[in-house]
Amino acid sequence: MKRSKLRVRGISETSTLKEEIQSVLRSIVIARDGGCLLRAKRHCSKGLDSNVVYQADHLITRANNATYADSRLVVCVCRPCHFWKKYHQKEYDSLVKSILPKERIRLWEKCEQDSWRPVKHGVHDWKLDLLVLYKELAKLTP
Repeated sequence: MKRSKLRVRGISETSTLKEEIQSVLRSIVIARDGGCLLRAKRHCSKGLDSNVVYQADHLITRANNATYADSRLVVCVCRPCHFWKKYHQKEYDSLVKSILPKERIRLWEKCEQDSWRPVKHGVHDWKLDLLVLYKELAKLTP
């Protein structure tokens, strides 16, 4: 019996939209944060550097659809800082909270508290989320 390879990415419309949302979110946080958010604390880079790989780090797990496309809950970090988070979650969160504005921290903490609560599963409008993100990106880039 021949087995086929597992598909790494979905081909549904939702999968395609979520992939595009991730791409736009990454562009937004790079433009908004001007490089790795932790650069002043961890001395990993100096502003935007073309040799550095920047990633969009979701402060709330991407499994939570309600916060998936909310740029206020995503920060720009370099690849080493994102990797460091995996082993130092509490310290990472503490550093990020020392940098973010208070209203974003309150939103983050409220969403963390609400993330375990059951939600009614309805149809999520990923196209609307994407449109909102494109508008946000347009405001950040000349």
